Amino acid sequence: MAEYWVSHIKKEQGEIKKVNAFLNTVEGLKNPNIFYKKEVINSIDNNTDSWYTCILKQKKSGRRVWQKGSQLHTFKRNQKEFIRSNPDITSSDNLDKLPSISEIDDTTFSRI
Repeated sequence: MAEYWVSHIKKEQGEIKKVNAFLNTVEGLKNPNIFYKKEVINSIDNNTDSWYTCILKQKKSGRRVWQKGSQLHTFKRNQKEFIRSNPDITSSDNLDKLPSISEIDDTTFSRI
């Protein structure tokens, strides 16, 4: 089972459609990729992978330090499937509060 950390989201008409996520490995976060909401839903529902939010904690010694946030889960409303995190005391790591994928540029994940 793999673990992914979601750093950015893309919304259309108020709904999350895509996420940017890192693969969490023993060597650290790797391979930021864009995933469609349906891919995340299938992964969670099939117990294939675990998904969490993450926030940029600090930029330190040429590296970005990410902090693991809330676990994602799926739910259905009116026959539509959604992904979400449960709001908690740390609002900055809630899925809806993550920055937009449109804010990603060439320097977002590169070494400083």
